[in-house]
Amino acid sequence: MTIKILLFFLMIGSHASAQELNLLKIRKEYSLAVKDESICEDNLNLLRAKAKGTTDRGYLAVFGMVFAKHMGNPFRKLGQFNKGKNLLETLIKEEPSNVELRFIRWSVQTHAPSILNYSNDIKKDKSYIIDHLYSLQHRDVKEIIYKYIKGANSFSEDELKELMK
Repeated sequence: MTIKILLFFLMIGSHASAQELNLLKIRKEYSLAVKDESICEDNLNLLRAKAKGTTDRGYLAVFGMVFAKHMGNPFRKLGQFNKGKNLLETLIKEEPSNVELRFIRWSVQTHAPSILNYSNDIKKDKSYIIDHLYSLQHRDVKEIIYKYIKGANSFSEDELKELMK
């Protein structure tokens, strides 16, 4: 009986460690993570274990910030949010031309409560996204970002047209 239990836990552990980072899935689930704690936590844990590249780590930062929304203790919430914010800001300093990182920061700053005082780059990032979204290589990524932006109702019709050039 003990051997069966041990084998069961070994199988679960090997399945979890074998799970690959599917960044396209994570991108698609980003907007859902705000309302669904389990989606947020699952992706956050996966990113903590597997994020290596700059964009991966950008999503680690944003899922960390979003996870703060699901926490109860206000001090832990603030700490969790700031940890993600600091990581994101560091990544943007390292790679300021990364359109996806700029989109992530814009999306957080657009929706962050004013008490967090995290809104300084909204206009700058919005302008950068408008001017550079077309340069993303992957059509799926552009579509995910465009859909998110369109749903946020923060861009004018003319700006949305610019994004689709």
